[in-house]
Amino acid sequence: MSLNGIWKTEILTPDGWESMSTAFMEDGIYRAGSRYHYAVGTYQVSDNRVKVTGKYVAHGQARAMFGKKADRMDLEFEGEIDGDLIQGQATEGEGNYQVTFRASRLADLT
Repeated sequence: MSLNGIWKTEILTPDGWESMSTAFMEDGIYRAGSRYHYAVGTYQVSDNRVKVTGKYVAHGQARAMFGKKADRMDLEFEGEIDGDLIQGQATEGEGNYQVTFRASRLADLT
């Protein structure tokens, strides 16, 4: 199953789904960015599951995530793939907190 494409990533907050970034996934490489941050890493697909491991870097106004405010953090996302939708949990490197996330395919890379 290929996840190559452009994806919208969101996290679930008390106010509902909040858009986080636009991600580019290609052949095991994960790159994402928004107005105030970027993330780079890798991903692995196994059956209908994906695991993304990467680094988050705030280059603007850092925001509180995973119970802390930091300019840099290690992130891990694990989720279930259902066609053009991925849903699962994200954790920060220390693993103390989880956040529900989803990613929706916006377009192919070509």
